[in-house]
Amino acid sequence: MQKIMLAAAVCLAVSSVASAQTLSVSGAAAARGAEVTLGATSISQMADNTPVTNNGVSCGQTGVNTGENHFWRRFYLATDHSPGPTATVSSVTIALENGGPTGGFPVTVNVYTIPSTVAAETIPTAQLTLVGSGTGTLGAGGALSTATIPVTMSGTVTTATQDLVVEWTNGVGVTTVPPFFPGGNPSAQTHQSFLSAPGCGITEPLATGSGALAGFASAHWIMIVNGTGLPVSLQEFNVD
Repeated sequence: MQKIMLAAAVCLAVSSVASAQTLSVSGAAAARGAEVTLGATSISQMADNTPVTNNGVSCGQTGVNTGENHFWRRFYLATDHSPGPTATVSSVTIALENGGPTGGFPVTVNVYTIPSTVAAETIPTAQLTLVGSGTGTLGAGGALSTATIPVTMSGTVTTATQDLVVEWTNGVGVTTVPPFFPGGNPSAQTHQSFLSAPGCGITEPLATGSGALAGFASAHWIMIVNGTGLPVSLQEFNVD
């Protein structure tokens, strides 16, 4: 009986190790995709919206799958730009570095408001109010591709008192096979990129380059927001 119990314990330990999720990058050979050009009513926090290889980080079983991952940005409309009194989002363009199943995989884009008084460069989820959502497919164009996900709004952003937070995810509790890596590049960004991934112990959005993501400072997500109340001046890119 003791031998059987010991064997069962060993099997359980091996299974636990095998299913452990970790943060990783693709390690793919250097390559670049096509740059995304901003439209007249588009916002980006990147100096260059071209997906490149070996830059994105995700959480999952290395070489096996990607677990539940959430990729975030916070847009500071009133302080960074001169928007209209209210803003809405019609779609969000995101990118894939590589991976995922052939033909792409489903993703969800969520749009939130957050009080502009909340500390900058943070995204505490308790402060978020969902005002829009949409679903689509990422990766239909293969590696180094982008997808524009339509968003249906249930509210608006009051730009004088609220910032805009955008999230995309492969789904709550979802495992994507084979593993995928989000599209981005190490070019300058006006504000931080964030990741949350419960399988890696990151339960709240964490800025890349900090904490558990300290080794991934160059992981800057491509995330372009398209909508109304976002004037052409929002395309201007300034780094302090």
